[in-house]
Amino acid sequence: MLVGVRGEIDLFSAPDFRDYVCTRTSPEGQFILDMSKVDFIGTAGLAVLDTVHTRNIRDGRTWAIICGRPVYRLLRAAGQETVYPCFASVDSALGAWHDRTA
Repeated sequence: MLVGVRGEIDLFSAPDFRDYVCTRTSPEGQFILDMSKVDFIGTAGLAVLDTVHTRNIRDGRTWAIICGRPVYRLLRAAGQETVYPCFASVDSALGAWHDRTA
């Protein structure tokens, strides 16, 4: 499953972002959250990523975030760039999954 988001994620849009992502994930399988077209993400968006990460781990789902510069900058500033499965592209995420199962 590939879910893409774009635009700005701030205090006002974070609840919609959370609902959008959480209603589009299935209980099993792989999930890629493409955030490469996000122009801005504030700390409220980081709380949503934590929720998504926790749900995916709990459900045993393999997942990845495609990070554009704003997303990666926030994760790095928060010291969490290694907490989440971040990749530069969908192809690199799929390649990493393939390497783990090969």
